[in-house]
Amino acid sequence: MAKYSLEEIRQLAGALAADSRLLIIDRLRSGPATSTELAASAGIGLPAVQKQLAVLQRVGLIASTKQGRVVIHRLQPERMDVLADWIRTRTSFWRNSFATLESALDTATKGH
Repeated sequence: MAKYSLEEIRQLAGALAADSRLLIIDRLRSGPATSTELAASAGIGLPAVQKQLAVLQRVGLIASTKQGRVVIHRLQPERMDVLADWIRTRTSFWRNSFATLESALDTATKGH
């Protein structure tokens, strides 16, 4: 299990809380893109996409490199592993808790 802080989880989840950032992440799943390409695919202006890219970069979900006058953005999928692990551990807990509850209810109803 990965080590992470609740602050890290909050920041990652917060970065994914905006539709435009989710659109950018989805576009980058198919490969690197320029800011202009990301703005076009997200249906937002270049200044707005720059603001959203800054949020995603700050939490490490994307990396950007300058190639001449063009900035290329790439998804950093390993950062999603932190959030996925956090969700997975909670899912496992709740599944086990519900299974225990179901068993207890079955036992209780069969006794009556």
